[in-house]
Amino acid sequence: MKTIYKTLKFSITILILISSISVFGQKNLKKAEKLMDKYEYSKASKLYEARATIGKASDTDIRNLTECYLQLNDTKNAEKQMSKLVEKASANQEDLKLYADLLKIEGKYDQAIEVYQKLEDTDYAFAQIKSLQKSQEWLADSTVYFEIENLSKLNSKNSDFSLIKFGEKYLFTSDRFNNLLSTNNKWTGTPFFKLYEVEIATDTEEIEVKNIKLLDGINDEYHNGPGVFDEKEQILYFTKTKTIKHKQRRTNVDPTSWLPDKSDEVFTDRLEIYSAKLVDGQWTEITAFEHNKAKEYSVGHPALSPDGNILYFVSDMPGGQGETDIYFCEKTANNTWGTPRNAGDVINTPSKEMFPVIEKNGTLYFSSDGHLGMGGLDMFKTTGARANWTKPENLKSPFNSSKDDFAILFSDLDGETGFFTSNRDGGQGADDIYTFKYIPPPPPPIPTELILAVSTWERMDDGKLEIAKDQINVMHCEATDPDDKMTVPNVGPGKYEIKVNCESKYNVNGFSPEFFAIPAQTIETHCESFKDTVFVQLIFERIVLDKEIVIENIYYDYDKANIRPDAAIELDKVVELLVENPGIIIELGSHTDSRGSDAYNLNLSQRRADSAVKYIIDNGIDKDRITAKGYGETRLLNRCSNGVRCSEEEHQLNRRTEFKVTGFIEGMGDVNLKSLEGDNIKVDKNQEKSNR
Repeated sequence: MKTIYKTLKFSITILILISSISVFGQKNLKKAEKLMDKYEYSKASKLYEARATIGKASDTDIRNLTECYLQLNDTKNAEKQMSKLVEKASANQEDLKLYADLLKIEGKYDQAIEVYQKLEDTDYAFAQIKSLQKSQEWLADSTVYFEIENLSKLNSKNSDFSLIKFGEKYLFTSDRFNNLLSTNNKWTGTPFFKLYEVEIATDTEEIEVKNIKLLDGINDEYHNGPGVFDEKEQILYFTKTKTIKHKQRRTNVDPTSWLPDKSDEVFTDRLEIYSAKLVDGQWTEITAFEHNKAKEYSVGHPALSPDGNILYFVSDMPGGQGETDIYFCEKTANNTWGTPRNAGDVINTPSKEMFPVIEKNGTLYFSSDGHLGMGGLDMFKTTGARANWTKPENLKSPFNSSKDDFAILFSDLDGETGFFTSNRDGGQGADDIYTFKYIPPPPPPIPTELILAVSTWERMDDGKLEIAKDQINVMHCEATDPDDKMTVPNVGPGKYEIKVNCESKYNVNGFSPEFFAIPAQTIETHCESFKDTVFVQLIFERIVLDKEIVIENIYYDYDKANIRPDAAIELDKVVELLVENPGIIIELGSHTDSRGSDAYNLNLSQRRADSAVKYIIDNGIDKDRITAKGYGETRLLNRCSNGVRCSEEEHQLNRRTEFKVTGFIEGMGDVNLKSLEGDNIKVDKNQEKSNR
């Protein structure tokens, strides 16, 4: 009885504990949703992460946590969350689109292409796949000799971006931790963005950075920056954030309370432009831009034409081309700014255009995720003025990456040195400032590091491609010496890389006991830059016993079994497959539709199968490796059985020729028999020849 009492007491304790955890979890879930409503994504993400840790996260929780990560610009963790929905087959089309976009941003181009192929929005998918393929070409065939380095002496663990010239000094925007700052942004949990000034010496062997300090007289309580400085007029145009409070209807009003419930207040951050004049080292005349309208939309990221008479900026005001567009205003006779006008659909897209920069020669540089790009925000350049621009040109690699790249600043008139901002992998913080320097190409021959990058894929039953999870023995050899094969080292799931020579020809292939062998690919290498990459994609079909594989385009004349020339072309592919895979034994099956008697169709299909097998044997394949089987109309693929009216297309689906692997020859082709063992396996231990 005492034991029963202890057991009962223990069970009740566990039930109370589980109930408490459940109630606690539900409270935190509601709290997380409320925090998201108030744009406090940093705090909300912690609650969703805790829920995910104990395995309680629903599909909605995963989507909300992903949204939090996106608002915190943490695309790496956002991609991981979306992969969970995909793995559990809970992803809808919107989820797949976001997942593909995140894979692109994370530089996982091959996986992104695979997911884009599953989208029903084929126009969007086609544009993105084209963009990714072009990006791979840019990465592989870059002919621009620029050296990119992280300006580590300036960057912090937080965001540092948008370096601009400020007399003999520079200004930049940062949310770095500073002892002078006490308030943090509830959205991100980090300090608000502030404008800093810094001295940077670029005329020394190594860039020197010193005297980083807050810009006096400009920064206020919330976000400040980025901006642009008019050297001639000594005016700084800069971005500030204005917080707009929205009243939200309370769902549980307490009529006994006289105090306002601030938890129901929702705030929106909107951008505004301000200007300030520098007089004797002091900022004066801090003035709001005439076209600020924070209750309705944002304006920010100011840029100036070389003569200072046109102000370009970014806005999400109504009537634009997309999410954010580039606009401009012209200076009037009384030194005010005229009516804002859209810079046009040549540069603006349905997506985001941001961070405009006008160089001294009038060239417009800006960032966009709507034009053909490598992922995230890419930098582009265009020439023109106002609303008339040439087609934007992508700055390509190494200026652009799969992440956000923006705010370029040239430190010379030739465009050979300067700075830009990126949150690419390998940096010090969220956004970092990078330097670039043009390195003239050496005289031929160019000393180049050339990488052969091979990706291995498996074609699934639905025709889609997935990264091959099995280890593949990837080999390469010079085409002039095909017997001297070398292994390509594995560097990650489905990825193999090795250094190769320029101006050479290579054969590349992969082998695995789990997959059908494939023909070797021949590539030619040409080097035009310091570091190039040549990409090769190998696609494999898994060997599955008794899995029927249709041989496409095998047609016979009416009531005939002889092999037509068009059918011979397809059967030659079967011959090639058997030659490349000397360890497999196959059955070739022929099927008819239901028209005609059952016995006649069975006989006709057998004659056709025999005819196809004879053709294959006559082309050098051992007769013990292939059998013929006529199935007649016994294995219809649709409803079109005897007496059912069907279209010609429906009947054609049943008239097919297939093959399937039925067994293996021991010792031939390195087939992994153990991994394929099953009740139906057939191993011919006496077969010792492959008749290649």
